[in-house]
Parts: sequence; structure tokens; C-alpha cells
Amino acid sequence: MTIDDKKQFLLKHNIALWDVIKKCTIVGSQDTSIDNVEINDIQKIIKLSKVKCIYLNGDKAYQLYNKYIYPIINIEGIKLPSTSPLNASWSLDKLCEAWKVIL
Repeated sequence: MTIDDKKQFLLKHNIALWDVIKKCTIVGSQDTSIDNVEINDIQKIIKLSKVKCIYLNGDKAYQLYNKYIYPIINIEGIKLPSTSPLNASWSLDKLCEAWKVIL
């Protein structure tokens, strides 16, 4: 699947992607090492769209969202299992099944 195919899929299904973290310090790709977090502003997106659900990719995104974003926008976030290769306890089939909730 090409990047353009992925973009078309997201547009077709009214799915937007946004990252909780704008910038931070991190060692490798270990979420546990994330420090000095600067949060991405989501208020403009919320004001200019009809966001119905917010799904979060893994524990760290869920924790940061609840700490910094939820108090501002008051939309519950739904935690999904991380798609990181470090999440070896979840097979691709199991991840796909869990993530189907978005559709």
C-alpha cells in the first residue's frame, strides 16, 4: 500500500491522524524514556471539525492525552494497543482485530 493509498483510505473513512507529542527527548524508541514533553495543540482541530472519537496508540499516548489534552477538550480518549514493533506480545492479526473498532 502506497502513502497515497493510505491517505485516500483515511479520507474515505473520515479519519484524521494527530500526535499528542509535538517534541520531546527520548532514548531510542522506548516510551518509558520520554521526557521534556511539549504537547501538540489540538484545540484548533476540535473547533474546526466534527471530532466524534479519539483513539490513542498505546499506553504512553493515552497517559499523555489524559494528563494534558482531555482536561482542555473534554473528549474521552480510547486506548488501543500500541502498533510499535516493541509491542511483541500482540500479533499483527490481534492488533488488526483490536484496531477495527475505529471503522
